[in-house]
Amino acid sequence: MASYKQTAAVCSPLSNKQVACVSAAKQDYNSVWVIDHIDPNFRFEMQGEIVKSSDPILIRHVQTSVFLGADENSKYKNDFGSENEVFCYNHSTLNKS
Repeated sequence: MASYKQTAAVCSPLSNKQVACVSAAKQDYNSVWVIDHIDPNFRFEMQGEIVKSSDPILIRHVQTSVFLGADENSKYKNDFGSENEVFCYNHSTLNKS
């Protein structure tokens, strides 16, 4: 398994964004992810709380603080049908809010 420094520069062929991978074979700090509340005003209060299956969530890589992202324009076909590619990327908007 490659170290984080080697995999951080690997880009996806579809989206050209950093690839996301998790491995149970090598347990280290590179594979620690946390669930964050979607509203930044409630993230601190909701840490450690139970997450309902219907709640929208953000999945954040602890070491880099980069969220998992997906884009409908980055689809690929596999044995399960057409799926969105998942990558590491902090989506943001240009809204002034």
